[in-house]
Amino acid sequence: MFFVLSKALFFLLTPINWIVGLLLYSFFGHHEVRTRRAFKWGLILLVILTNPFLSNTVFKWWEKEAIPVSELDGVYDIAIVLGGFSDVDESPRDRLHLNESADRLTNAIELYKTGKVKKILVTSGSANVLGEKISEGKIAGEFLARIGIPPEDFIIEPNSRNTYENAIYTAKILREQYPDARCLLITSAFHFRRASRTFSKAGVEFTSFPTDILSDDFRASPGHFILPNAHSLLAWKMLVKEWVGLIAYRLLGYA
Repeated sequence: MFFVLSKALFFLLTPINWIVGLLLYSFFGHHEVRTRRAFKWGLILLVILTNPFLSNTVFKWWEKEAIPVSELDGVYDIAIVLGGFSDVDESPRDRLHLNESADRLTNAIELYKTGKVKKILVTSGSANVLGEKISEGKIAGEFLARIGIPPEDFIIEPNSRNTYENAIYTAKILREQYPDARCLLITSAFHFRRASRTFSKAGVEFTSFPTDILSDDFRASPGHFILPNAHSLLAWKMLVKEWVGLIAYRLLGYA
């Protein structure tokens, strides 16, 4: 139930939906004063939420700072990789379709290939509420095997649907099979605050390894300060999802 409600809540709180809703009401509403106000606020939100300087500043503040590989302390037993790095519904199904969070997996593979970690644990099932439920973890496991990583060097947790289940199911695997493992936790920098608190609450001990740094260094150019940018809407969508998710997890005792 929580899984379905969280998806519905996120849809309602997505910033682009506020803008579309206000503008639609301004065109099709019947109350003249209210429609004018809706149009005004729709435009104001559009200007604010497409401003690249504002979205980048907030994103940079929220993201967990990445650490250089050279600062890792020795060799780790397991790199825990959270799902969300691929589009499992894409075709053809005979390959892995990586998305903007691809660094979660590619960084783990690089750490494995360079001897920084001994095993890769991918935790991810299907986040679909409706339709075919394809396990990202299973697809990732097939990919790791295809590129030559031995089966004994990767672990697949194929059932989790969200960060909370990532943590609970991973903690169970570690507790039962690898109780003394030194672990790296790998997920996107914007997702790290919620993920790290959730995994800690589940009893997993780890070293943080944020990836996918999406914020930019500040640049003195019109495109970075003034000109509207559609990417800013995506940034706000990701931020709102994390803020709402973290608040919900704290209220439910997950993080």
